Amino acid sequence: MADLRRLSMDSSEVNALTFRDDGAAVLAGIQEGYFTRIAFPSVTEPLATSDEVKRNRLFKTLNALRKNGECLEAHHWIFTQLVKNFEKDRSSKWDSLDIRFVECEQALARGELSEKESKEEREFAADSEARFTATFGDARPHFEEVFTAGTVRPATADELRQHLDGVGGAFWNYASGLYQRAAGHRPTEDQVRAFVDDCPPFLALMLSLMHAQFEWSIREKQITKRKRVGKIDLFCAGYLPYCDIFITNDAEQRRCLREIAAAAKLSVEVYSHAQFRDRLMVGSFLKSA
Repeated sequence: MADLRRLSMDSSEVNALTFRDDGAAVLAGIQEGYFTRIAFPSVTEPLATSDEVKRNRLFKTLNALRKNGECLEAHHWIFTQLVKNFEKDRSSKWDSLDIRFVECEQALARGELSEKESKEEREFAADSEARFTATFGDARPHFEEVFTAGTVRPATADELRQHLDGVGGAFWNYASGLYQRAAGHRPTEDQVRAFVDDCPPFLALMLSLMHAQFEWSIREKQITKRKRVGKIDLFCAGYLPYCDIFITNDAEQRRCLREIAAAAKLSVEVYSHAQFRDRLMVGSFLKSA
């Protein structure tokens, strides 16, 4: 498997592989040519599906992907370990950290994810998403007051980061707060800057929070809530350094993840299902020519 490109996806692609007419063919292409790294949200979101028949079909797809790959730990577990490594050795060792979630693989293989767990995950996901949107959505009136007073409104998430990136800036306060949760103490700004420089997954997480702030609190022409990126959409950014290809059928999430990958200077390619399918078809043609 060492020479295969690492492919990851969000739950929208798991849905596409399961229910779209071309899903079986794309799944076969993935199994043949890629090593799949199943991000934790790609398991928990199908688990939260209330329709048992649909949920079992999604699990069947995940199990097929697992046979040619592995499941990955939850983002908060990964970030905690990275901080602990940095505390001990002044290196996050992000690229050598074992993030394989064997228990998740075993649960998928044995069909051990129950209706009770599904209900619990639905309740947890709804509460978590509500707190996420409230955190950023409730801040919008305060930002509007600042912009009305004359502060220039950032036009992009990248511009927002530039506003918050100076010495003592909010970007580093956010980063220090997240670091503190794992380390048990608040780092100096120099320490957290060194950690961010050393740890691409944490940088990607921080950039995802800038996108959340921009999308929910600052963006001038708001799109509907249904189309805005949510907590899980953005926290998938933490998995980008751990894969070569990431697939999502959510257009807003795809745009945000591409911008985050570019800002963090990651080589990962972010595709839609259709874009990846067309890539597979071209590759198959060239292989047989």
